Amino acid sequence: MSYKYYPTPHGKRIYRFLHMIAHPLFKGLVKFEVKGQEYVPAASGGIIMSNHVSYLDPVFLGAAVPREFHSIARDDLFGVRFFRDLITYFNAIPIKRGKPDLKNLRNILSMLKEDKLLLMFPEGTRSVGGTLGEALEGAGFIAYRANVPVIPVFLKGTEIILPKHAKGIKRAKVSVRFGPAIELTELRNIRRAREAYKPIAQEIMKGIATLKTSAENEV
Repeated sequence: MSYKYYPTPHGKRIYRFLHMIAHPLFKGLVKFEVKGQEYVPAASGGIIMSNHVSYLDPVFLGAAVPREFHSIARDDLFGVRFFRDLITYFNAIPIKRGKPDLKNLRNILSMLKEDKLLLMFPEGTRSVGGTLGEALEGAGFIAYRANVPVIPVFLKGTEIILPKHAKGIKRAKVSVRFGPAIELTELRNIRRAREAYKPIAQEIMKGIATLKTSAENEV
C-alpha cells in the first residue's frame, strides 16, 4: 500500500513551534553541538544529505538546521495513524522503497524549485555502529534532477542514544557537522541522466565521509 503526501492544515505552525523549543530542550538533556550551519542555504532551495544511524536523526537535524525543511520517509512508516500525523507535522514525504511514487517525486522536485529545503538519508536505511554505507541511486537522481546545492552532513551520537534494534534510550553527546556544497557541476552536465545518478550518489557519500574524518580527527 502506498501513501500520498498531504500536508496538514496546521503543520507549518506546529513545525515552527517544535523547531523553536527543540534546540534548547536538547541542550538541556544532552550535550548538543552544531557546526557549519552557515553552509545551509539561507533562503534558496537545497538538499541536506546526512548519514543515518538512528530514528532520532530527523529530530536532531530538525533542531540543527536553521530553517524549515521537508524530508523523505519510507511509506510504511505512514501506516499507523498517530505516527503518520506526527511525521507529517515534520514535513515528511512518503516514498516507497524499490518503486518510488512518481507523483511524490515530482512534488519533491517542484518544492526544491520553489526554494524549499529537503533532508535526505542517501543510504536509505539506518547503519549499524555509525559506519557509512553506499548511497542509493535515488539520491543521485534527485540531486541531478533538482539542480540545487547539495549540503553534506555528518551526524554522530544518536546511534548511542537510540541505536538500531535498541530497546532503551541512553545519554550521549550528539554532534551535527555541515559541510560546503558538494561540487557536482561536471556530473550534472552528463547528457545521459541515468549515467550520472550513481557517480553523484558516490560523491555525496564522499562528502559525508570527509566530514566524518574531520570530526574524528578533532577527538
